[in-house]
Amino acid sequence: ESKMTKKERTKDAGVEHILLSLDKTDYLWSVFSDAIAKYLPNIQVTSDMTILKNNRDSKIFHYGDYELLDFDQILENKRYLICSYIYRKALIRKNYLNLTTHSYIVKNPDSILKKAIPETYNLEIDYAEFLDEALDDSYELRDEINLGLKTWILKPSMSDKGQGIRIFKTINELQEIFNSFEEDEDEDEDEDDEESDNNGVITSQLRHFVVQRYLTLPLLLKSYNNRKFHIRTYVLCQGALKIYVYRRMLMLFSSKPFDVDDSDLSSHLTNTCFQNGIVDSIGSGEGNDNDNDNSDKLVEEFWKMDDLELSKEKKDKIFNQILNIVEELFRAALNVNRLNFQPILNAFEFFGLDFLIDEEFNVMLLEVNSYPDFKQTGDDLKDLINGLIEGLFIKVIVPFFSNEKAKEMGDSGDTSDLIKVYDEPIYGNF
Repeated sequence: ESKMTKKERTKDAGVEHILLSLDKTDYLWSVFSDAIAKYLPNIQVTSDMTILKNNRDSKIFHYGDYELLDFDQILENKRYLICSYIYRKALIRKNYLNLTTHSYIVKNPDSILKKAIPETYNLEIDYAEFLDEALDDSYELRDEINLGLKTWILKPSMSDKGQGIRIFKTINELQEIFNSFEEDEDEDEDEDDEESDNNGVITSQLRHFVVQRYLTLPLLLKSYNNRKFHIRTYVLCQGALKIYVYRRMLMLFSSKPFDVDDSDLSSHLTNTCFQNGIVDSIGSGEGNDNDNDNSDKLVEEFWKMDDLELSKEKKDKIFNQILNIVEELFRAALNVNRLNFQPILNAFEFFGLDFLIDEEFNVMLLEVNSYPDFKQTGDDLKDLINGLIEGLFIKVIVPFFSNEKAKEMGDSGDTSDLIKVYDEPIYGNF
């Protein structure tokens, strides 16, 4: 194997690159390609990871999965911009999120988070037979369940796509849930993973759960067949630290009308990944002869929804709460859990925040997702993601490569839908 000559190593020195660690069939490939052509047509685009070693003197923006990012280089090379922070589990793991918000609310009892965070308890359990001991450690939860006044939802701290989520009212029902997890796991050992789809969870690999009070009176809209929904809000964190909320939000619906007593999870879960392939017809009302029929839509754009039950005034009320919650949430992570949320100057990150709305139009935070699944937006609403990535280029990518071009764009007006809710430098001026 011949060694690269000094001339070959340096021939591209100073050449700026956008490194896209994405497959060309990826949902985001065309979105990034369009944004690059529009805002940075003269920057070289590559998928060759070797430029990270051979071009340390040139500016490189790298978008790719977490494990593909060069975190060693990020701490020593300010000319390398990546799409993720290193430490952010204070927000993205459900048990850490609970600790973060609880600690902050104790210190700030007037915070909007006090109303926006459902009653939540952490539960640590290795195997189903140890549930009793786990509830001894979480005696407040045991007492609340035994009162029998509330419905509860169990969520594994690190799972996604609706995996392992269960609804219960009694400790016996909770015990049965953990027993079923282990039974499912035993059955799956003899089956191919791709063929098993029990919406379960491997308890031997996960021990951290949260138990939350379940919202039994969610906002339901008649024109959407009284199906439960949550709002997906995209948040862009830049450097250390500016925070933007993307105004164009999604409403993601369950596949069945809501019935709090229905044991079928498809009446309760609003995660499109849970809904067995229906995602292909997202947002289109596919299967209906009437294009105006919203009764089976799984995804709708929040502001474009035409429904008398959700007037602009009510939408504004919901959105203003979301802006305040996002600001306060990240302030909480910075103030009480900095070890597990560490923004860095030459990085940005998208988070997908999920919110529920109750029948009084109060907003509650469900969870925070890193690397949100943009694909769940579907092809019909892909323009929404195009707008988000264009906003990223306007706010972050163009200024990284060219302050002069960023100033020109600023002078011509910022057309993005990114609303700044936080702008306080952590590490001095940046």
